[in-house]
Amino acid sequence: MKLIALRHQCLVTSLFVVLTWPILSLAEQKEMADEIRQFFNAYNASFEKGPEAIAEFYSAPCITARMGVPNLNVTREDTARFFGPVLEKYRARGWAYGEILNLEHHPLGVNSTLATVRWAYKDKAGNTMWEWTFSYNLYKREGSWKILLQTMHDS
Repeated sequence: MKLIALRHQCLVTSLFVVLTWPILSLAEQKEMADEIRQFFNAYNASFEKGPEAIAEFYSAPCITARMGVPNLNVTREDTARFFGPVLEKYRARGWAYGEILNLEHHPLGVNSTLATVRWAYKDKAGNTMWEWTFSYNLYKREGSWKILLQTMHDS
């Protein structure tokens, strides 16, 4: 009996969430999709500039979760310190730039989205050296998107 009651409560809760979820108009959806694409193009370019430039795309605080290790970055300086060794490893493997292979996002209201990006890591000749997928929880505050949580899809 408890299982039936629990299932009913979950169904009612899920139905309530769906019915009360903010619905974006088609124009708002397109605008958000364009903004998210521009955000990730600029984020991608920041990797060629260095850790401080990358950190500007992150909220303070934020969480980065890679290879089973969540990391809380309280300040932008913490985020830059996190990405310093990441860039060093990329460069040591011959990385020159990144390319977005696939970008999907799912709005979570008007100021939030969950984006999943499949990245190709390229060498100077344009050869793909490796690929990886990340998901990002982004929040728009004062007209600017920032990453709250970055999750590497561990293999």
